[in-house]
Amino acid sequence: MKKKYFWRCAALVLALTAAGCGGSPEPQRINDPNVPEWINDFAPEDVLWGIGAAKQSSEQMSMTTAEARARTSIARQLNTKVEAMFTDYMRDAGTVGSQTALSLQEDVSRQISSMQLNGARPIKRWKAPDGTWWYLTEYRISDAKAALSAVFDSEAAQFAEFKADEALRMLDTQLAKNEKPEPVTE
Repeated sequence: MKKKYFWRCAALVLALTAAGCGGSPEPQRINDPNVPEWINDFAPEDVLWGIGAAKQSSEQMSMTTAEARARTSIARQLNTKVEAMFTDYMRDAGTVGSQTALSLQEDVSRQISSMQLNGARPIKRWKAPDGTWWYLTEYRISDAKAALSAVFDSEAAQFAEFKADEALRMLDTQLAKNEKPEPVTE
């Protein structure tokens, strides 16, 4: 369990480091009346942004889905586990001069994100003329670092408690050995 937390935390640290080290790419402006203007902006250095959009059957479902997708976007930036499989199959059959070949390739992947985003909050929302709701959600890097620190502190406290219990058990065992009565010999 400790290894699981360690690797999640290590992935979070790497993601935060990468977020802080990136250069500014050449901006490509999106000019679409159904896309908010702020889609062209870049997040400040101390935050991560997640953008979500949805056009569902109801206003409320559109808003809820867009906000959830924005949070998911942030989670993917911090922690994504990728499972992938590639299969390559070739078959050649027949006799010389009349052969048939069969080739099959299959590429399957799945990405899973699992993060607790305490402090992620929508900072902008916009309804496009076509009815699509857009959400911009912000997650401060300081909040991510605090969450990471809490995980490490919790892990360290649990380990310290485990070691203290182990030491007390060893002490009890040693005391029990010393309290055994010595046999009397005449």
